[in-house]
Amino acid sequence: MKIHTIGFTKKSAQKFFGLLRMSGAATLVDVRLNNISQLSGFAKRDDLKYFLGELCGMAYAHRP
Repeated sequence: MKIHTIGFTKKSAQKFFGLLRMSGAATLVDVRLNNISQLSGFAKRDDLKYFLGELCGMAYAHRP
């Protein structure tokens, strides 16, 4: 298993999800303690899970 990191700050949604799509990863593991109150709307838990599935075909797991 390979593990990579990606941040969402200073990235547009287009850039963030584009990078994830190109990665070929099957699951994004969210390690943030508080995954519901972020500045970027697309990075909030429920939105992130939705966009990952719709745009990237990826699963979402929260493991703080």
